[in-house]
Amino acid sequence: MKKSLIISFLAISWLWSCGQSSNSKTGKVAIDREIKASTNNYNKQPSQNHDLERYIYTDTTYASPTGKGITIQNSFPKGGSIAPDGMQYVNSSGKSYAFAVFWTRIINETNTPLELNINFPADSFAIFTPPDSYLKLFLPTDKLTYDKLSSYNYGLTGIKSFLDTNFDKATKLQITINSNEEHIFYVATLSYQASGTPRAALILKDQDLYYRMSISPNGSGTIPCGKIVFKK
Repeated sequence: MKKSLIISFLAISWLWSCGQSSNSKTGKVAIDREIKASTNNYNKQPSQNHDLERYIYTDTTYASPTGKGITIQNSFPKGGSIAPDGMQYVNSSGKSYAFAVFWTRIINETNTPLELNINFPADSFAIFTPPDSYLKLFLPTDKLTYDKLSSYNYGLTGIKSFLDTNFDKATKLQITINSNEEHIFYVATLSYQASGTPRAALILKDQDLYYRMSISPNGSGTIPCGKIVFKK
């Protein structure tokens, strides 16, 4: 089956909330590069029971020295709030943040196990254009399964408790993905003082990983966040 890249720029009206200003954030992060389309003939959908492709924003295969590649799929967002009733996240200081959840799927098509290391620091990132706006990134530990894709927030639960506990902490993911295996995981984002259409993607450049986040029409940025290393 021929796999197609699904990149949709349909105008989705999604308002991200505004709140009070904050002085706790890093400097602006430079944009690394635009995501480019790639296609191949490898059918990566694990089950015909789940309409996986309609949730995919980017689907990129990165070639390895052996000729076989690593595929990274990134989802469209879900959420806008931490619960179906529209409740946004409010931290202990009373600041209100818009919430969105994404997922990323990494498929190791090579003959060698790889080690995936991702680290989202406790910092806030000033990558958007509105004054005093910023982004925070998190790696929830909930297990994402394909039957959750159609659920609110892709089935991610206990969001408030997780964010309360980890708001000022780094969150990490370290896992080995064996040959011809995959790993899928959640990425949670909090946006402050920026509204628009959110998009996000994990990008691989050489062995380095970057997370790119945009809120159209309010700019974007790319944040270094880890590595993929082949195990010997």
